[in-house]
Amino acid sequence: MLLFFGLPVVYLFAMSLSEHSPTEGVVWALSLANYRDALTDTFFWEVSWRTLRLSLITTLACVVLGFPVSHYLVTARGWWQLVVFIILLMPLVTSVTVMSYGWLILLGKEGVINTLLVGLGVLRVAMPLMNNEPAIVVGLVHIFLVFMVISIAGSLQSINPSLAPAARSLGARPASVFLRITLPLCLPGVRAGALLVFCLSMSAYAIPGVLGGPRYKFISTLVYQQAISLFNWPVAATLAVILLLLTAVIVLAVVVMGKLVTGFRKART
Repeated sequence: MLLFFGLPVVYLFAMSLSEHSPTEGVVWALSLANYRDALTDTFFWEVSWRTLRLSLITTLACVVLGFPVSHYLVTARGWWQLVVFIILLMPLVTSVTVMSYGWLILLGKEGVINTLLVGLGVLRVAMPLMNNEPAIVVGLVHIFLVFMVISIAGSLQSINPSLAPAARSLGARPASVFLRITLPLCLPGVRAGALLVFCLSMSAYAIPGVLGGPRYKFISTLVYQQAISLFNWPVAATLAVILLLLTAVIVLAVVVMGKLVTGFRKART
């Protein structure tokens, strides 16, 4: 971990404190000018808020969609379970860039969806389904839903199957069984899946770049532009460090909050 993760992060932080020179490239120094410029830039705050907001929406959508899929995956038997599992694993064995352009074919102005709706007479003209925030969320959910499903399914499999029938035999309704038995016992899986989906969404690059277009950027898009297009590695390192810190703070807050809630429940019992 220290060799392959710790040292690169330390090197990235050291580069963020350096300066950029058009002639020399990276000029090693100890300066906070890059952080000052980034944190006082309104455009960077706009991009950061979009990255955080769409990542949270993606995580919430994956939680809502992941529960029924996980329940079906756990309760199904035979070929249907295998089919659902293969469909879930397809995003993991397919290139993110390929899937992004697949959505481009579906959501474009001359794509499959617009062509079908216009041909059926539902729409008079094609709708702008691309280059907007909903398109980014759809692409992120498609790719990262599998992590949520696997996490929730693991928690569902660990639940004693006799708890739900016992609760129903005592008069509990299905909604009460879900809210008071299934959901609390699945919270560890939900928390783990939510953290995975959130972290992956915060650092996503291909989906926002292809489905969001040049207008709707993520922090990862800015990092790529600074490092590859402008060759300004110190600024790119600064943005990467800020993204890392922002994600780490939110993840740490969720973990601490989860421990506090668990401790409160144990104290009550």
